[in-house]
Formats: sequence, structure tokens, C-alpha cells
Amino acid sequence: MEKINIQKIVESWSPAVEQLSKGAVKGGSDRMEWICQLAHNQKMHALYEGAEAVAVGGVSTPLSTLNNTQGIGNAVPAQAAGMTAAEQIAQNVKGSGDKWPVFLPMAVQVAARTIGFDLVNVTPLDGPTGVIPFLDYVYSDGKEPYGATPAYNSATANPQRGWKQGADEKAYSQFGTPAAFKAIISELDGSVGSKREAAKKLVDAGAITLVGHAGSKIGVEFISLSRLTADPMFKVLDASTATLGEVFAEDTEVEIEGICKIKNPRLISMLEDQIQGYTGAGKYDTDRWTGTFQNPFHLYEPMDRATGETQMPRHLSLEVRTQFVQVGKIQTAVSVTREQVQDLQKQWGIDVLKMVENAAINELTQTINKHILSRLFALGWKNHVQAYEAEGLNLNMSFGDEDTSIAFATYDNGQEIHPSMIVPKMTVYGQFENQDTRYARVARLVKTAGNVIMQRGRRGPANFAVTNYKIASMLQDQAQYTFAPLANTFNQNNGQLYPLGTVAGITVYVDPLMRNDDTRVLVGRKGEKDEPGVHFCPYLMAESVNFINPATMSPKVVVSSRYALVDVGWYPQTQYLTLFINAPEFLY
Repeated sequence: MEKINIQKIVESWSPAVEQLSKGAVKGGSDRMEWICQLAHNQKMHALYEGAEAVAVGGVSTPLSTLNNTQGIGNAVPAQAAGMTAAEQIAQNVKGSGDKWPVFLPMAVQVAARTIGFDLVNVTPLDGPTGVIPFLDYVYSDGKEPYGATPAYNSATANPQRGWKQGADEKAYSQFGTPAAFKAIISELDGSVGSKREAAKKLVDAGAITLVGHAGSKIGVEFISLSRLTADPMFKVLDASTATLGEVFAEDTEVEIEGICKIKNPRLISMLEDQIQGYTGAGKYDTDRWTGTFQNPFHLYEPMDRATGETQMPRHLSLEVRTQFVQVGKIQTAVSVTREQVQDLQKQWGIDVLKMVENAAINELTQTINKHILSRLFALGWKNHVQAYEAEGLNLNMSFGDEDTSIAFATYDNGQEIHPSMIVPKMTVYGQFENQDTRYARVARLVKTAGNVIMQRGRRGPANFAVTNYKIASMLQDQAQYTFAPLANTFNQNNGQLYPLGTVAGITVYVDPLMRNDDTRVLVGRKGEKDEPGVHFCPYLMAESVNFINPATMSPKVVVSSRYALVDVGWYPQTQYLTLFINAPEFLY
């Protein structure tokens, strides 16, 4: 009970955390909550402090795995000096020259300095691995086309073997075909330039016969593109001759002539897409099914009584999946000479080991910050590309004279990819355009991106943005502009890095590690811990070990961090959007 009672954990550990952070981490913040939880997890694993023993609740006998070379003694926390000859020669009070590993004080320092924790939720792990469960609700009336995950690969589907011992038939040949499914467009026909163009042709095609593996066939009708991923969704019209598993067996690509090729069929998530018509399509349940968005050219009606009494209800299902989390590690070592320790201590009273430890902490902080921002920018670009494919949404803008294109890094199925998007030139409205109107457009793009996140993520609008100094200066220049006012709290004094202020309720951060020409803008939402998004999962936030290098007899400090950065939930990219402002000329 103690382990999961967050309130009790915070009450026990918050005084020590506030003391160690010197007030930088305050009570009532989510940062205080997860640091206390992290400290509790480490206490449960007997990872105690040493010099800060009193501040964090005491120490225990060192673990046997921390023993040093025989004759030197175990690594033990600092104790009171022996007052008698017997106490001074006793092995249990001598200890070794190594410093006991420090965890919580350094973790507090990293937490206070890492601005990336303002952008993502933190979920401490109590071990080097963890499992995160996911629930999803799907339109079914049948099983996944290939059974258990990975559903798209018949060779590794579960079960792989025949339905009966020794039978040639695969299990998926016995599965009932779902009432609706979606697939991936693997290739567009040469005359079709985009997924949206393919969707128009699929609507005009009406009933379609998919001819797949070994000539197996199934009748379908196109519904719409998926709201988030722009994958085509289909209603099954005739499943009397074959199942989806048989049609798409052995990773078959099925061609829809003159339009596209599709593969990897799977069930449709209700949380991602709502199918109008699944629960009843018009008076006689014969109207065309439509996707998530409102259709201004069609009126929705339920079934009449006679149809409702005779029509069997279509089923919804619950899917439970798990994501395995394994922590990674970053580390660095810093060495000093004995002469540096002696001279700086005697001349100026400087604690050299503390100085180099602070330098190592700064290195960890910068590394973690870059990792977090790199992931968020990548997810935001992925969401922008998918929004363009599904809805034609494009928030990029160029101050240049012509359209350009840009390809930033993101990932798909764990592989780094570089999808490109058009950067359209700014529309010029007569002779009215000037420097202020250009800068105002940038602020309005940021505001629009925040609303897009609310529309696609369905959790709420964006609450933060990250960019470089150039774009931040454009936003800052609009701070007190009253001709076309935009709500903001920017301070026009320079030198502010984190944060700069707010625009339309969005806190703007400046990343000093973004180049002058890296004029991307990340707009995102940090929601609750049970909402989709990126979570930072520390196992050991920061660990410092001081020891004597036997080769040089000089002090050495090793600082490391073990954590995982996890994309939590279904479609976490919907909580971020990365747009690009092509600003070749800095108008100052």
C-alpha cells in the first residue's frame, strides 16, 4: 500500500527534496511528485545516500555487491571519527577511500535544471524494465485479420501453425471477417499524386472486389481516410468466399486498379475514427458509411423500427496490449589532479570535486534536454505530415519568393525516415504588407497549431511552444502591438531564455541549441499522466561515484543516468505539431 500511495510518499519525501533543491523544486508541483516517487523507489531498492543520510532518512548496511578489494574494506557511508585506538583500527569504521554512491541529491539537481521536464510527464520506474498497458476499442464483428500482434505478418502471427495439428490451413483462414477494416497504402498509381486524390477515386469506384493471395476475393466499399494516419478504411460487403487473412496472406499487396495498392489490414480504432453508419445507416441501414468528419452533403438518420427489429447489431470489442520499456544509459567521467585539489582548496577554498561534479551534471542535463526535444520535434513533424495527407493541412510558411519543400527527421516502425512537406510562400495582400504583418502571421500560425492539436488529439489545446531565437524575436516583437492585438505576456527585455512568455495561452521556450537557420516551431501539449504523449521514465535519474584512479592516484568522478523516453498511448504524435518558417532574411 505504501508503494502506491503517492500522497504519503510526497508527504514523507518533500521536505528533503525542498532542502536539497534549495527551493528550486517546490511543493504542489508535478516535478515534486515524481522526484519523491523516484526517491521512494530507490529506498525500496536499498540505494541509500551517504553524506546526505540524515537529510533523506538514514542508511543501511551496504549491499554485498558493493564490496571493494579485500583489505581496503567495504564502501560505507561517512561515520564519526574513532575516538579511541580500538575504534580507529576497527575495520567496520574505516571504510574505503571511495565515496558512497549519491542518488537523490544529484537527481534533484538534474530535475531542477532540465527544462525538458516542463514539456513531458515523468513516470519513475522501480526497475531497469517496465510494462505499460494500453486499452483500445475497435469496430469488430470478427477477429483481427491475422490474429494476435503482429497482425500484418502471417509468418509470425499467433498462432502460426495450422488450425488443427498437421493441417495446412493457417488459423487466420478460420477467423470471421470484420465488418470494417483499414489498410496501409503501399503504393499510389502513377496518375494519383496524393492519398486525398486516391480517396476521391475510391469514393467514385463504389463497390470494389479485392483479389488477393491465390485468387481469393472479398467485396468492399471505401468509407474514408483515417482521421489521423490517412489510411483508407473499408466496409466489407461480401465475405462469403474468403476471409481478410486469406486475401492478404503472406504479406500480400492487393491492387485496386488505377488507384493504389494496399496491405496490412487491421481493425479500426473507435478512439481514432468514428464510423457513421456502423450502428445504423439510414432508414433501411443501406446508406453509405462515412468517416469521422461531418459530411455537409448528407443527412444522418437512424434505422426505422422494422429495420431495427430485423437487423443484427454489429459488435465493438476491447483490445488490450502492452508496451515493454527498457532503460538506456548516459554517463561521463571527470578527473582532477591531486595538485588541483590541494592548491585550489588552500588558495581560494574551492571544492574542486564539487565543481567537476556540477560540470558533469550540466552535461547530463543538456543531453537529456536534447533527447526530449529531438523526440518531440520528430513526433510533431510526423503529426504535421499525417495531417497534410489526411486533411490537406499545411501550416508551414516561407518569407521567400517561391514555394519550397523541406524534409525533417521522424520515425516509422522504429526506423528513421525523412518525409517532406511543401513550404508555401506567404500570400501577399497588396501594398499593406510590412514587417509587423509578417511577424503577426508567425504568431497566428502558432495559435492555429495549438487549435489543431486540440482538434486532432481531442484532449485540449496546446500549452507550450519551442523555437530558436530568431522566431522567438519575431513573436516578442508583437508583445505590445495594438493595431491587430493578440493576447500575450511577452517581456521585450532581451536575455530571457526559458521561458520567454506566452502567446494565446501558449508558453514559448527558446532553445539556445537551435541554429540560426533552424526555424522550426514545436507546438505541443503536456497533458495529464493518463493521456497520450511522451513520458520520461527514470530508473536512476543521476548517480555519482567518486573514487581514486589507481593509475594516477588522482580523484575521479563518474556521473551517469539510466532512463527511458517512451511514447505513451495511442497516437502520441497528435499532442505535438512541428511547423517550419522559412525566414532567409532576418528583418532587423
